[in-house]
Amino acid sequence: MSDIQVSDIISEQVFYPNCDGKKIVAYVDSRTGDEDAPFVVVMPKYGETKKNNLSLAYYLVSNGFRVIRFDFTSHFGESDGAMLDFTLSEAVGNVTATLDFLERTYGCEQVTLLANSLSSLVAVRAASLERRVIHLVSVVGVVNLTHTLVKVYQDDLVGGFIQGRRYGVLDILGHEVHMDRFFEATVRDEFHRLEDMARDISRIDAPISWFPASNDAWVRMEDVQYVARGNEQMSIHPIEGAMHEVRESQDTAERSLRMIVKVCRARHFEEPISIEEVKVPDRRTLFGQNRIERERLRRIKVFEGSETDFWGQYLDKYRVMEKIDDFQGYLDLVGDLMGALEQDDILLDAGCGNGLFGVWVLRDLVQKKAFQDGRRPVYMGIELTASGLGEAIEKHKTARDILAETHERHNPAVDLVYARADLEEFGDRRKTWGKILQFSDNCFDKIVCSLLLSYLDKPERLLKQLHRVLQPGGRIVVSSMKPFCDLSAIYRDFIEQKATKSEVESARELLRAAGAIKVKEEQGYYNFFSAEQLTEMVEGAGFRRVQCFASLGNQANVVAAIK
Repeated sequence: MSDIQVSDIISEQVFYPNCDGKKIVAYVDSRTGDEDAPFVVVMPKYGETKKNNLSLAYYLVSNGFRVIRFDFTSHFGESDGAMLDFTLSEAVGNVTATLDFLERTYGCEQVTLLANSLSSLVAVRAASLERRVIHLVSVVGVVNLTHTLVKVYQDDLVGGFIQGRRYGVLDILGHEVHMDRFFEATVRDEFHRLEDMARDISRIDAPISWFPASNDAWVRMEDVQYVARGNEQMSIHPIEGAMHEVRESQDTAERSLRMIVKVCRARHFEEPISIEEVKVPDRRTLFGQNRIERERLRRIKVFEGSETDFWGQYLDKYRVMEKIDDFQGYLDLVGDLMGALEQDDILLDAGCGNGLFGVWVLRDLVQKKAFQDGRRPVYMGIELTASGLGEAIEKHKTARDILAETHERHNPAVDLVYARADLEEFGDRRKTWGKILQFSDNCFDKIVCSLLLSYLDKPERLLKQLHRVLQPGGRIVVSSMKPFCDLSAIYRDFIEQKATKSEVESARELLRAAGAIKVKEEQGYYNFFSAEQLTEMVEGAGFRRVQCFASLGNQANVVAAIK
């Protein structure tokens, strides 16, 4: 039986003040004729906005609810205040202001309150104080802030603050926050300990539906079970196979949305529904509203400098990846799909970054076959940033010298060629970089385009150019991080098993940089592709025999094809 789709959903933007007079910006999502439908208040996840809750909201509205989703004040989003000043205590006040607005405007005195991850600390505190919350729902909720921060940063930041350490402004997952103010309010108002969460949960006089992820790297299942023992109205609904970022798996995300709708329906309606009976929002309606909200987010200036500056800083933090086992496995897969480098082969590394795949080529593929006779193969790397390209050249020269010494050769086993250019302009001779990137048809034997397409305005155009310059029968390998990718497990395994102190700090910096990329993704500047989307783009460019693989801890999609 196919799903029933709902298309008559409307989203109205509303504004209201918090207790300090700061403007809160929100959307009320509803269907015409549902004026008496119960309300679900959906809180933003830390570092995200109301836009990220659009799918959840539309699922709820499709199944008989009205939804209000808002941006925290002093947080990323459209509400007043800078993220630098974010505190959990102010966020609790935002919930109260939202409940006041609903009662004042719609006469609504009973709501379900829904939160995700770190925001669950806020939701639990608000529900312990507010009798208007008659149902609390938490998805992968953090229950022990101190423990979670230790797992993320391998340092007891909260304990250090209590003992007198001061941090100033820190980048936390892509957002700068004044950590001393944050921790001062967190400790003063008792948000930081597992015991604090257990106390607050015990004070809630309403059903609590908790959805922990079975593979969560940041939240221990035993901690969730511990706090649940203090309130007999709390039920635990594990999301099997999920990590902390539930949305990283499309199937898991869909299943969790249906589970949430089911428990909310059970609280507010007499007749329960099964997961299979959950109605779904029409995709065009959903995508249309997503486009509207993405354009609004673009008006919020988050990053200074050019794209070249941004990626130069990111690649500076990317070096630690070569020491991560999952990344080496990713390089192995890309190399295997590309195939052995033969005599006379010309390989294009489109978007070579700081040279990690080129090093892999030199160390592995070329080392298997020293090319004693005939023409040498050619490796060509193209990169936008001067710093990244410079590092790639040095890495490759060092690797080639080692290769020559190993095989007692006086001449290099492979020729290295480089160009600094913006691949966004490849094929457009009117543009500066387009004039540089003028290649004849069918001139490359193999092409690799690793983790680049997501950051281009028109990735389809680049793929068509790569199809033009690839030899008939030539092989191409392209990749993209998955939508809502979750690197937490990879990061945790690396820093817990073998990382030195300096490597831990490098991994932290990379995690922060990845957070900044996710912010730009939310604003619509970047677009990570699902396996289906990436496959469709590659086929649309004219390639055939397309195959798609998962890699990098199942967080990246890798597509191989031939011309």
